[in-house]
Amino acid sequence: MSYKGVMNPHPTQDITTKRAVSLTKRAYRHLLWETYAPTLALGALFVLLFTTAAAFGLWQRIGDPWRLIGLSIAVYFVVKNALAARQKMFPTQSQARRRVERDSGLSHRPLDTLVDTPALNDASDRAWKNHLTTAQAQIQRAGTSTLRPTLAPMDKYFLRIATPILLMLALMVGAGDNYERLRASLTPGWIYGMSAKNAHYEAWIDPPEYTGRPPSYFKEQQSMYAPEGSEFVARISGIKTAPRLILREGNRTRRITAKRLGPQSFEARAIINKGSLASYRIGQNEKIWALNVDKDRHPLVRFDEAPDAGKRDRLIFSYSLEDDYGVETLLLSMALENDLQNTEQISIALPGSSVRTANKEPGGVDLTKHKWAGKKVIGRLLAIDGKHQIGSTAMHGFVVPDKIFVEPLAKAVAEQRQLMIDDTHDYAPYPKAEKIDPKNKPLFATDRPDLAIDRAPKDVKRTALLIEAITDKPIGVFEDPSVYMGLRNIYRRLQTARGGDELGGIPEDLWAIALRAEFGRLGNALEDMQRAERALNNAMARRAPQREVDALFDRYNEAVDRYMEFLMLEAAKNAQEQSADSASGDGADFNTDEIQALLDAIEEANRLGDTVAARKALAKLAQLLENMKIQLAQGGGGGGSGVGESMSEELKEALEDLNDILGEQRRLRDETQDAGRAESDAESELWDGQQEAENQQKGDQPSGKALAGQQGQIADMLEKLEDAANGQGGDREQQEGTTDGSVEDGKDGEEKGIGSGDIKQALDDAKDAMGQSEQALEDGEFYNAGRAQSDAINALRKAGEGLLEQEAERLKAEQGEDGNRSASENGLTGADPFGREEGDSMGEGDANIPEKSDQQRARELLEELRRRSGERERDKTEREYLERLLERF
Repeated sequence: MSYKGVMNPHPTQDITTKRAVSLTKRAYRHLLWETYAPTLALGALFVLLFTTAAAFGLWQRIGDPWRLIGLSIAVYFVVKNALAARQKMFPTQSQARRRVERDSGLSHRPLDTLVDTPALNDASDRAWKNHLTTAQAQIQRAGTSTLRPTLAPMDKYFLRIATPILLMLALMVGAGDNYERLRASLTPGWIYGMSAKNAHYEAWIDPPEYTGRPPSYFKEQQSMYAPEGSEFVARISGIKTAPRLILREGNRTRRITAKRLGPQSFEARAIINKGSLASYRIGQNEKIWALNVDKDRHPLVRFDEAPDAGKRDRLIFSYSLEDDYGVETLLLSMALENDLQNTEQISIALPGSSVRTANKEPGGVDLTKHKWAGKKVIGRLLAIDGKHQIGSTAMHGFVVPDKIFVEPLAKAVAEQRQLMIDDTHDYAPYPKAEKIDPKNKPLFATDRPDLAIDRAPKDVKRTALLIEAITDKPIGVFEDPSVYMGLRNIYRRLQTARGGDELGGIPEDLWAIALRAEFGRLGNALEDMQRAERALNNAMARRAPQREVDALFDRYNEAVDRYMEFLMLEAAKNAQEQSADSASGDGADFNTDEIQALLDAIEEANRLGDTVAARKALAKLAQLLENMKIQLAQGGGGGGSGVGESMSEELKEALEDLNDILGEQRRLRDETQDAGRAESDAESELWDGQQEAENQQKGDQPSGKALAGQQGQIADMLEKLEDAANGQGGDREQQEGTTDGSVEDGKDGEEKGIGSGDIKQALDDAKDAMGQSEQALEDGEFYNAGRAQSDAINALRKAGEGLLEQEAERLKAEQGEDGNRSASENGLTGADPFGREEGDSMGEGDANIPEKSDQQRARELLEELRRRSGERERDKTEREYLERLLERF
């Protein structure tokens, strides 16, 4: 019977009974100690000694086999003593009560009386009551039992006192690392001794890939700032067994087991999301790194110009954005004004794969095929960074541009397409099958229109009826058989469709038919070319794999060839329709050499990894091809008479000088953009040796101040040109005044010379922009300088166009020929037969075709990267970084 079972008091027991229970429990514990302490003492002694050695770091210092020997001895005695203890008998409750009575000098077992009952079950018996009263009185006088000395006889050297004191000192010495030392001492397997003198430490931070930042190494410094989500890497070498990396994040402590890299090299990695302290500790030596975290802020984006319809039916706008590590995705989110829950997101091309800052960046997207084309929507821009954090602009209302068709047939097809897109109703359910009398069953199976078109939504039926009506008698209606065949195909598909899922490709086909009906074969070719251009541009912007970019470039090259073929056929057709007396006689002059040069430039820049130059050349080629289409539509050719044949020598000289200034300004802008890219690339260099190589290769890169000096020289050239031209204009005006007899007052210098009207304003704008560019270059702000230089180029082109228009008006007044105005309108730039405008402020109108030296340096750099990445003796992290560079370039 257990002690609790024997001494379980009645709920009404008094204080005496409780005292008896307490005395008995104390005596029972004394008996337990006296029984097992001598038996287990030796095993406990060796356990305490082993633990003390572990806390002092002895096992970490000397390692195996000594640790295993100590552990084996401790385990041996623990097991031996445990087996001996099993032979001992547990004390009983009766023995505990006898111990109390004996130590207190009590007689007649008063403790047993409290738990006994009368033999005759008569608790009211006077004799029993007297006996119980006497027992209670004895218990009140009883004292506690005395512990007998059990260890002292066998411990002559007082190890029972010295060992615990030694353990406390060891725990104080190893404070903060006691758990790790004890865990390591009990770890199974072979452990080598560790010495802080032989240990070498190396640590760095691997930022997230989306930040675009190279690894940051701890060299002399012990603390470093790292982007949120970075990976901390700590290596320890020179020892055969490594301690665990301790990472303290506020009140939380993590211990990371180091991975073996070699016989004496280990590495531990950890993701850092908050400020932390990382450390390796060997004995009393501790290597600590302080990790401070820079929080990744949400992107900031805003509209500078609200979305609006622009040229070529595109939705255009401008925006500014900012993010600490770069925006990777830009989306235009739209919703109908009357249905805000239904949203659509359109991807917007960014000027790079990751854009940190953009100021008044022009953006645009072709939404003419969108289902909401022509409708009022509200929208905003969503900027998403590499961490998938989203920044948003304010909501703006605008009308989604739709394509304006002129041809009646094209317009009708486009309207029916829009009706089909807007109709979101489902097909009606199948009607119940009618029972057919077998005697009247037809010999052949027949179609069941009630199972198809009759169940279609209202607008689908209307589209089918319209197509049937206009294709019923094609003679005299369709000049292009492809349009007729396409509509008949659509009609048959509408008739046989069994549900809305079978109508998915019809709106796209109707759009292609509408373009074919509006523009002929040229429309389809232009659509294919623009689609291939967008795919190639997006692939280069997101730095897609080279194999994918090459395939898209081949597709784009084929689309350009088809477009040029159709353009030539259309030009030949127009030339045949023109009358001999009104035609220029030379036909359209398509500069195929320039087109091929741009295609070669795109391919070469893409091969060298210069995505910026490739995208510039692509934008210039797209603008050139679009202008060729416009020229063809206007019936313009490359030959014939115009302003140039009757132009005055003074104006020709002014235009030549202005063209030289324009060329110099373009060259300076290209150098400014190269300097800006070189400055950005310098920030992302990883190795000192590579940095020196890059600096040597780019040693001839002019500084901001040198470029500012060049900008000042160009401004002086423009000033001299304006002074010289104004002087010539004044002399000619005096001569004309002498011939005519008088000169009108108030018009001196306002209708003749280079300073007249809008031309003077354009030149003033050019000079202001040059001044802004010079100041920005002085301050080292290459991006702002490039935008100001683009503004100057636009202003110079406007001045040149104004001079040509002015000369055309003069010739018309003198000769009365209307053709001169047409020539002026078709040759506004003088130097460009296609009337091309300068590109946007980012300079996408001019292709930065790399020179031979630039190409050679790029090839050498790529070869060096490939060579370094193939060296297996290099560190794995370094080789991974090289591979990332090769994937990027």
